[in-house]
Amino acid sequence: MKRAALFFLAFSLAANWQRAEAVGEMSGGSMNVARWAGNSQGQVSSGGGFSLNTSIGEAAFSSVSAAGFSVNPGYIKLAAQPGSVVSITAVSKSTGTLELAWAAPGADGFLGSVGNGVYRLDYSSDQAHAFGPTVFKTEFSTSVVPGQAQQLAIEGLQPNTTYYTRIYLGDAEKVMAANSALSAESTISDLPVNPYFSAVSACKATISWLLPSGGAAGYSSDASTTSFGILSPGGSIKTASTPNGLQVSLTISGLSPLTSYFFRVASLNWQGEKNFTTLITTTTRSGTCLPGVSDLSAAGNARSRAISLTWLNPSGPSPEGIVVMLSTSAASAGIADGTEVSPGQILADGSVVKSTQAAASLNDSGLTLDTTFFYHLMAKYTGALYSVGVSTEVFLDLPPMAPAGLTAALNPARTAVTLSWKPVTTNTDGSGFRAAGSPMAAELSHYRIEKSSSVGAPSWITVSTLPINAQTYTEAVNPGDPAYIYRVSAIDSLGAEESAMGVDTAQGMYVFSPDQVARLEIPSDLSGELLAANNPSGSDVLIRAVDEGSDAPKNIFSSVRFEAVKNHTGEVLDGFKFSRPGLSVAVRYEVSGNNITPSAFSPQGQISAGDAAQRLGLYWNNGEKYVKLYGKVDTVNQLVSVKTAMTGNYQIRGIYRDLGVHFDISGLTNRAITPNGDGLNDTAVFIFDNPRDSAFSGKIFDLSGAFVAAMAPGPTDNTLQWDGKANGRPVSGGAYVYQIRAEEKTFNGTLLVIR
Repeated sequence: MKRAALFFLAFSLAANWQRAEAVGEMSGGSMNVARWAGNSQGQVSSGGGFSLNTSIGEAAFSSVSAAGFSVNPGYIKLAAQPGSVVSITAVSKSTGTLELAWAAPGADGFLGSVGNGVYRLDYSSDQAHAFGPTVFKTEFSTSVVPGQAQQLAIEGLQPNTTYYTRIYLGDAEKVMAANSALSAESTISDLPVNPYFSAVSACKATISWLLPSGGAAGYSSDASTTSFGILSPGGSIKTASTPNGLQVSLTISGLSPLTSYFFRVASLNWQGEKNFTTLITTTTRSGTCLPGVSDLSAAGNARSRAISLTWLNPSGPSPEGIVVMLSTSAASAGIADGTEVSPGQILADGSVVKSTQAAASLNDSGLTLDTTFFYHLMAKYTGALYSVGVSTEVFLDLPPMAPAGLTAALNPARTAVTLSWKPVTTNTDGSGFRAAGSPMAAELSHYRIEKSSSVGAPSWITVSTLPINAQTYTEAVNPGDPAYIYRVSAIDSLGAEESAMGVDTAQGMYVFSPDQVARLEIPSDLSGELLAANNPSGSDVLIRAVDEGSDAPKNIFSSVRFEAVKNHTGEVLDGFKFSRPGLSVAVRYEVSGNNITPSAFSPQGQISAGDAAQRLGLYWNNGEKYVKLYGKVDTVNQLVSVKTAMTGNYQIRGIYRDLGVHFDISGLTNRAITPNGDGLNDTAVFIFDNPRDSAFSGKIFDLSGAFVAAMAPGPTDNTLQWDGKANGRPVSGGAYVYQIRAEEKTFNGTLLVIR
């Protein structure tokens, strides 16, 4: 086991013998002093450093070397750092108490007892809480033997809440362990309030209740004819549960007529631990149990504000129809036998009849976000007799839009970075919150601040959570810290969020695909074009990355869309581009064995991973077709990248590439241009492969060979373009010759200018 020892050393400044103290750590026979305090004249300061060499044994030191310092020989008192608590578990819990248990460490890891020591306990319900041995809620004395069982009850907690806990051991001089295991345990939810039977029939019983304080992650209900084995052995238990903590009723079906049942209802925390109420009992009614629908399922489409239901109808006897009722209440009053209903009818409990057809599916639209919709279905038989009802629920929710206007600025001393962003007032599709200045928690509950030191497949670390009225965040930075990328995510109470853009302290911006591999990088001198004042849309612009999946065309290995949208409205800005090709787009391809893995939706012939540099290239959709951009292939990180000015759809496709510069007619975007300024076919773009980054140039000549114009840089790094002008004025209509030169190669062809 590696040992770390703290030491305290008194030394003298050779010039004036003023006292100072140094603090550091020792391993083996030498150590470097980490810091020391200055003398009264300020002549001893950190930054010089010196080495302390000790003899083997009781750590007597033999020499100290540093300019201007002398050390009095003697012995140093060494103190081993106590070990860390490696596991914390909950042995019991209630609605307001967690009783935690752990094994005691030792004075040095798991060696040596600790006498007259201390424990420091810190806990929080905030997942982003910053823990450390110097920050604690309580400190208490202890003397422990390594491995000894320890136990402590934390009281006064909130029900149905996860608490994160660390426990640090310190010795008699309060030298503390450096770390502790993290415990994440939830208190028990409060009991469901006042459970009662809201409906009882021959074959089912519905229990309703009020939500407990602090809520619950869900509820379950059990029914037993033997009071769960107390009255007599045997008997079966019927069970039902809710999918979440918002439902306030449960129906247990499959019961027998004229039978006494005992019921209990439990609230659940997120760990599935139950808190049961006392038993309540009822007797089912007499009657015949008509079969109802089965396998009811619901799928919501929040963007379309629609819900699709599917189910199986009973086969015998066959029902006349299925009554589908929509309600915002979990409990349904049902329909009395002999009562006829029709679509659109509003029933006494406020539910709306959506359908009475003998169908097995229903598509319901025109719904609202952030509302729980309950669907109750009953099979209708001849004579207007109704089966037991079956229910399901759907909550339509969209994530809040990611924050726009994100910037990062270092202070003049470069000791702190401040992030700023615009407030979020809409859902990700641009639909506004019900009250922009006061969103519901289901619309927006908080902001999360994260950072990563890596661009390639970043690992995000949460550094803070902020309330919804926050628009800035400041964090201290040190000169030796990595160059972090930050992102600010807007999150609702269901945990839904839209992938947010990143920003670094130099104002560079980043867009990552859902797989966190494909990315778009925007340099600092172009990132300002995302702000309303600097782009033609007149709005702050967000760029989101979307995996194309099954919507991608054939013959691809990977596909991603970098989509520019207006802040607040969510309007997609097709064709949004930056002022020059400074953006870097990188898309990843996958390798399995020795071969590149094709898209699951568009298989093609195998390409060896070793041939990637000559067989893969990037394509971009110009709104009419995919055009070949070539790009650079990074076979180590399995990326194909290109410098560009354009957002939009990018794909990796299989192509054949030369080792040097190559251009063919397929790289000319328009063979005929109409330079009239209408934005259609105004420019011809010449795209060529340039794997060695060789110098290149392009010129335009008339048919007599006279020079007309030099081509300008195009929208990507290996492109040229001509706008049909010479010296800023449109040329005459007719045929013109283009000439591209690179690596002692010349590529010629003709194009038409139509006036």
